[in-house]
Amino acid sequence: MKFNFFPVLICLILLGSCSDDDSEPAKSDAELIGSGVAWKLSSATANDISIISLVDECILDNLITFNYDDKTGLVDIGASKCSDSEPQTESFVWDYNEASKALTVDKTILDVPGAEGNLLLESVTSNELVVSQNVSFSGFTQKVIVTLVH
Repeated sequence: MKFNFFPVLICLILLGSCSDDDSEPAKSDAELIGSGVAWKLSSATANDISIISLVDECILDNLITFNYDDKTGLVDIGASKCSDSEPQTESFVWDYNEASKALTVDKTILDVPGAEGNLLLESVTSNELVVSQNVSFSGFTQKVIVTLVH
């Protein structure tokens, strides 16, 4: 019996040249920010020095959720409240400018005394959001970098 290798060879070539065309396109920064999954404060630095110990305990358990589809968000203050009169949740509206990397929020979502201007995106992945903001205190302005994680 004769075995023809030609059809087998053609099948191997065709199957080997297939690629995974079904993979999703890379997400934009705004889509990663607005994943709908809550972000939680992980670290804060100024001039490469950790300042997380200066953040009030009641802020450390806050959860911040950005929703990409309607550019709304929600801050849940968690179990530890800074004030008894503070609402458990607060809605906000946000926008992101890809060109300037400015993350604009209509309410204070990170309570940093002396903070000025928009949050600026340093980096974002599916698990980590790093933003910065200028903070003025005692006549000095310092760039504070805040890392949030899922």
